[in-house]
Parts: sequence; structure tokens; C-alpha cells
Amino acid sequence: MTRLTIIRGGSADTSGRTGRAQRSAADAGQLIRLVPGRFVDADDWRRATPGERHIARIKAVHDGIADRLVVSHASAAALHGLPWKGEFPDVVEVIDPLRATSQALTHVRKRPGRGRRLRTQTMVANGRRLTDLVSTVVDVAISHELRIAVPALDVALQCGVSKRAIRDELASRSAVHGRHRAGVAIDLADADSGSAGESVARVALDEVGAPRPVLQQEFRDGAGLIGRVDFWFPEHGVVLEFDGRSKYVDPALRAAGRSSADVVVAEKRREDRLRRHPDVRAVGRFGARETNDAESLRAVLRATGLPMVSRSYHHVR
Repeated sequence: MTRLTIIRGGSADTSGRTGRAQRSAADAGQLIRLVPGRFVDADDWRRATPGERHIARIKAVHDGIADRLVVSHASAAALHGLPWKGEFPDVVEVIDPLRATSQALTHVRKRPGRGRRLRTQTMVANGRRLTDLVSTVVDVAISHELRIAVPALDVALQCGVSKRAIRDELASRSAVHGRHRAGVAIDLADADSGSAGESVARVALDEVGAPRPVLQQEFRDGAGLIGRVDFWFPEHGVVLEFDGRSKYVDPALRAAGRSSADVVVAEKRREDRLRRHPDVRAVGRFGARETNDAESLRAVLRATGLPMVSRSYHHVR
């Protein structure tokens, strides 16, 4: 984990000397200016994950915003370590208990909180409140597309949050816009998801009308455990595997001494054993390209014989 230290300067330095030097360093690309008078090292910034970068933004605005403001939505998701597609927003999202409408500022987006029962916890570093995990994933599900909401919900379920608690929190909200989409996201959420990539792949399958799969189904043969598959459709005898690129190229995901070629050969042997399993009629593979191209994904499903139907709620995407 990259620790991004907030460097104070600019208007925070009353002498003006450090401020001038830091502004020059920012202009030269050596520092990243987050807000006036708050910087981080540019090399550290480039090495950091999107979540770490957004947490630095939260730290940078903390002492410039009112104590009543509660970190929420995408910003709370970053603090809870939830997965996110791409970069987090470049503004910090907060709930203002006094507001009935939203307000967009340069570095902060205030969400209305008047009349809302806030479930919060406290940040250890600075004592500011943030929405708890249940509230955060419901906020994300109401405010964002399924491909962002479902991976976050999957992780919340893996952390021990129940679907009942999430549904109860959604039922307590007065939101109209995004409410139906949030319900769909909760229906799709599954603690058995193997990764954020698989969560997004499951949304893509649902978008093209595939049946709902069983996740991480275990298969065995006479030689023992074949493995767990990403998506199993028992009524159709079809296995679908999501090929995330990282398992082939990231050494951290391989056993010691194994090369990328070793992983490819092992996957081929595993797939051959799956195809010979009496319950398996077809095996298909797809990756990030197909999840972002509906027609390519439909072609994979047609090749395996999986049926597809039109979802009645396709408009919520």
C-alpha cells in the first residue's frame, strides 16, 4: 500500500516561502496539488491505487470543511476499501445533515441529509464520521451503475453484511431516482463472487439475458478435485469461465516457480477434465473485452447453447 503524505504549503504557510516553492514544484510536475495549500509527491501519486489517491483527497479537504459533514458515497467506499471501476471521483462526497438539496463545490460534493437517519462510524485518523458499510453500499447502489454497485455489494456480503440489512436500509430511503436500479443490484449481489472482475462479468451476463449462474461450483472426477468454476448453469450443463488477465501476468497470483506458460498449460488440462465431466455439456470462456461488447458476449453464450431472454428492467443500466 502506498502511503500518500499530505504536504502543506501555499496559503497554509503564512511566510509564503514554502508556498512559492511548492507551487513551483507543482508547476514542474514534482508535486500534485489536491486543493489550495495541500500537495502530495507526484511519484507516490502515480504509484498509488485509485482508492489510495481518493483517500488523499479526503485528507486534503478534512480541516477545511465543517465538522457536521459526513464522508459518504464514493468517498466512503474508498475508505471501506470497496472495489471501484476506474478512478474515484475527483471531488470528495459528503452528506450534509442540514441540507435538503445537493451542492457542488470545487473539491466537495454535498449530498442532502436533512431528515435522514445516518448510520455512521468514526475515522481513526481524524475523528470525522463516515457512513457505515451498509449505508455506503446502498448509497452507491442508488447513485451508480450496476457495474460499480454490484462489486461493492459483493464485498459487503463477504464482510458479513446480510442482504436483509441492505434491503432494510434501501427501504428506509426516500430516494425515487435510482431506487429500482439499487434493488436490481442487490438481487444480483452474491458473496461467492471470486473477484471484482467476475462481479462485473456477472452483470454483463445479466444484461444480455443469461440465466442466473451458480458461483464457484466445485467439480471432481476420478482423479480428485478438478477445481471451482466461475459460473455454472446446472440446468443447461454449461460452465463459463471469466479470464482475468492478471492470473496469467501477475507473478503474485502464481505459485512459486510457476511461469505464465505453466499457468496456461494447467488451465488447458483443467478445462479438458471439465469437458469430460458427465454433468458438463459445454465450457465457454470470456474476458474483459466481451463484458464490454454485448454482441461478442452473446456469441460466446450461443456457442455454448445457453439461452438468453430480454430482461424487463434493461432500462436501469
